Amino acid sequence: MKRLQLCLLLCLAVLAVHADVDAEYEFEGTLGNSIPVKISFCVNGDDIAVGEIYYPKAKHPAPILIVGQALENGYVFNEYQDDGTITGHLYLRIGEDGGRPCMEEGSWTNPKTGKEFLLRNMVCTSTSVNVPKYLDYEDPQNIGREYAYQIWNPGYGAMMGGTVTFRGAGKNKIHFEVSNAHPNIAEGKSAPNRPAVLGEATHDYFYYDNVNECGYGFAAFFFKRFVVLRTTTGPETLNCFGANTAFDGVYIKIKQ
Repeated sequence: MKRLQLCLLLCLAVLAVHADVDAEYEFEGTLGNSIPVKISFCVNGDDIAVGEIYYPKAKHPAPILIVGQALENGYVFNEYQDDGTITGHLYLRIGEDGGRPCMEEGSWTNPKTGKEFLLRNMVCTSTSVNVPKYLDYEDPQNIGREYAYQIWNPGYGAMMGGTVTFRGAGKNKIHFEVSNAHPNIAEGKSAPNRPAVLGEATHDYFYYDNVNECGYGFAAFFFKRFVVLRTTTGPETLNCFGANTAFDGVYIKIKQ
């Protein structure tokens, strides 16, 4: 369970408009012994893993976004609904069998109940997926107004998460406001006279220092369906919000 929780806070970096893809996979098999499932994802040079999970026998089957990262011993993902609710944690360990990719180990865990299902009989069906659908970065004109995620917190017995909102402040400039409650509350916004400035070359990211004038800094990297926030300053700045927490996370676009 601990290794699955690593994907809840993602410290990720993105540096170009088009993804530099290191790996692509598509697997089919079952969740537990009987629930058909299909998983496809790709991984870029910054170890960001993005794709979808699909349950063909669901009442209303539709692909579900998964976002995670590569670790030394596999991949971890969160399963995101369109409103940002996290409905599952995935762990996958990929190996090779006769030169062909194989899933050596995999599991899906319910974040609310902690119930785990093993992925069984998973067969690699392709090593080529629709990469632009997942890993291409956002055009600055399409940056959304609001992004969010939420996940069940067993300690509080409630759904908790974060939101980030953006509004234009001139050419390639935007104001932001962030509220993140994992594991504690971190809140901050751009200064009235100091908006965030998008990167000069691609305009799909920004860095912002001295949030709330307390020394904390972070970066925002925009993908088509989500934004990744990543702390860029040292551990000493995590007390900026009084609770040793930060903005880090994957926030799903919920308002254009």
